[in-house]
Amino acid sequence: MNFNLYRKELKRNNKNLLIWMSIVIGFTIMVLAIFPYMAEMGESLAMMLDKIPAELAKAMGMDAQTWSSILGFYSTYYGVYIIVLVSIFTTSTATVILSKEERDRTAEFLLTRPVSRLAVYTSKIASLLTLSVAVFAVQTIIAIIFIHLFKTNDIDWNLFSRLQFGGFFLMLLFTSIGVFLSMVISPKKNLMGLVVGITFGTYILNALGKSTEATEWLSYLSPFNYFDLSISNPGAPLQYFAAFTVLIICAVLLVISYKVYSKKDIAS
Repeated sequence: MNFNLYRKELKRNNKNLLIWMSIVIGFTIMVLAIFPYMAEMGESLAMMLDKIPAELAKAMGMDAQTWSSILGFYSTYYGVYIIVLVSIFTTSTATVILSKEERDRTAEFLLTRPVSRLAVYTSKIASLLTLSVAVFAVQTIIAIIFIHLFKTNDIDWNLFSRLQFGGFFLMLLFTSIGVFLSMVISPKKNLMGLVVGITFGTYILNALGKSTEATEWLSYLSPFNYFDLSISNPGAPLQYFAAFTVLIICAVLLVISYKVYSKKDIAS
């Protein structure tokens, strides 16, 4: 790995990181700050939720019992918004971090220097992982702080850890997919639409699969199905097998991406 290139990539992406980090932090704070007002609604909230179609409520994890605690309220928005937002940032960054020089016609400046493609690849992937972990870690810290500030009862921190655990590995999976896509699709194409479609689309598949028994098979097509991002099973353990599977898939995608990158005829 080339540490100069690693630091350069971090500096190059710091503005984008700050923008997306602000979005994720702002949304996390907004969700948790709303909870005290929702908790005060009491019976009115229960009546409102009863009017929502059962299939939709089940798909979105919305019920009076879940919303009776700040952690339940947080979990409702965590999977559908927070993880999707984080994954859109990391995946969109992944789709351009390797192909940026080719897209901007600056590849000759980088690849004619005394640095191997392996060093370029590992440096860029290391910077990508650093950016991904940074935004996720800050979101987790902000969530802990504001859950403490707005909680109305004791918090099951093991349950919170399970939510964040699942979200972290989903983020890693989508990020690796982004790296792979950047190697198999022309760098001149804007992949943001595809990135949003993959991240949000897989969540929708899982939500549809959970709504009725007839559509249950759809959830098996989504990685969200293999991590419990709800509080419905408080005693459930961490999904270590799913996490290990994700790591294997990520490793395979990154190795394939490197093989393509090492043999690719990169236009300058």
